[in-house]
Amino acid sequence: MASRGSEFETSPAEGTEEDRLVRYGTSMFGGRPTFTLVRRETDGGGEWTLHELLPREQAEARRDRLERDGRSLSITPVEDLVSDIAGDDLLSKLDGWTWDEWAGAKVARLDPTRVRALQDVVREAIEGTPGDSSEVLTGGAGFVFLPETAGVRLAVAFRGVKPIQRIDRMRSLARGVARMSDEECYYWYAKCRSPSSPNGEKALRVLLTDHIE
Repeated sequence: MASRGSEFETSPAEGTEEDRLVRYGTSMFGGRPTFTLVRRETDGGGEWTLHELLPREQAEARRDRLERDGRSLSITPVEDLVSDIAGDDLLSKLDGWTWDEWAGAKVARLDPTRVRALQDVVREAIEGTPGDSSEVLTGGAGFVFLPETAGVRLAVAFRGVKPIQRIDRMRSLARGVARMSDEECYYWYAKCRSPSSPNGEKALRVLLTDHIE
């Protein structure tokens, strides 16, 4: 997978505060990051939690659609997602964006075993991301904002690997997601999160792991 470093731009220093923000690629939200990956340390090792960032009304509407279909979605104010990680440095780590009316829709939380299985695909997906991403890969507590393309790829990997118990199947799914094009990742992310496609995640796992006996 190629580096995504070219997606990110920093506007010229002069002008408004908005002009000086880091742009996380093109998006309908004007270059905002649209995912965040948080790492926390547990007794058994690091765990990762991936959230998609949305205007609060959109996040609540998605939650309501899923609940009508008997599924659930956890949403959290964006600042609460990172406040215990960032501490007093929260505002600077938020890169100047205003998050008052935004929420994080949880994609998945992975335990240390699944973190280890997805280490390579996560490293490649976040290569070139603005800010210091080393903490979410190497240990301790940390977080990183992600552009849409990287977040969608990780969302497919996280949702796909979540219920798998065997290490060989976890690794097979990770390799499969790493080989996907961005277009394939968007397709599978839509399948995995859609209320009208409740078997999307199962179909993904069959595609990428069913050859393993």
